[in-house]
Amino acid sequence: MTTVNTGAPDAADEPTGQHAPATTVRTATAARPSRGARIRRGIGMAAVIAVGAGAIGLGTGVSPAAAERAPAHAGWDGSRYWFKNSQGQWRWTTHYSVYLARTGGKSAPKSSTKSSSKSSNGGIKQGWDGSRYWFKNSKGEWRWTSHYDIYLERTGGSSSGSSGSSSGSSGSSGGSSVAADRNVETAVEYALAQLGKPFRTAGNGPDGYDCSGLVQQSFRRGGISLPRVANDQYAATTPINASQLRRGDLLFWSPDGTRRGIQHVAIYLGNNKYVEAARPGTLVRISGISSGYYPAYMGRP
Repeated sequence: MTTVNTGAPDAADEPTGQHAPATTVRTATAARPSRGARIRRGIGMAAVIAVGAGAIGLGTGVSPAAAERAPAHAGWDGSRYWFKNSQGQWRWTTHYSVYLARTGGKSAPKSSTKSSSKSSNGGIKQGWDGSRYWFKNSKGEWRWTSHYDIYLERTGGSSSGSSGSSSGSSGSSGGSSVAADRNVETAVEYALAQLGKPFRTAGNGPDGYDCSGLVQQSFRRGGISLPRVANDQYAATTPINASQLRRGDLLFWSPDGTRRGIQHVAIYLGNNKYVEAARPGTLVRISGISSGYYPAYMGRP
């Protein structure tokens, strides 16, 4: 079969990038293909081109049937970081450093998935969330530590906020900046992280507490061991008076005014506020000291 000179001696062969060899010039005496043959040849070449185009189109290694749905936005979706490459195609990685490199250092938007360490608008709140301390670095990025001294260093000594809300309170830490003892502050922040959980008789958490159960479990997180029952907890503390009260001290109520009659305990926050698991039908909450319901005893763990 004869070939046809394209008339472009410098044309390159596409797959190799090399110049095509000179083609043989069709002689005047060569038989001209019939019209039907030329049509069949054209159809065959179009089929080859179409197949080749299809092969190139699937060259990414992802077939349309196996392709994942495009994310709603760039950033973290709860399991991976999504971004667009230079061709506008969605790609993902589980490595934050790779995500930053591909997006020019832009932070990944947070997932809107709710968790106990996040507020209702999807943002992490500064402070203790029940397992770690959250804070923002100098770039405004969220970081965490399980060490209270590091948390204080990164936040300039400011108090960490509560991670929940409660009836009859503003949902803030409700008191002075921080406890003098970091172990006591860890206990306070753990108690604040339980705000909104239900009162549960003999409850030791994590889904519900009674008053002494909340106190015992909170101080356990700070490495401080206390008995389980309120009047025994008072016996394990150093008695103090109202003028000595500071964040992390314990407040005790006794209907008959005696130590043996102590039936309720709460953790003092400062500014006449305390966190408590009050009684059945209520949630762990922040309350205020009042003259009508004044603690009979006070103690320092």
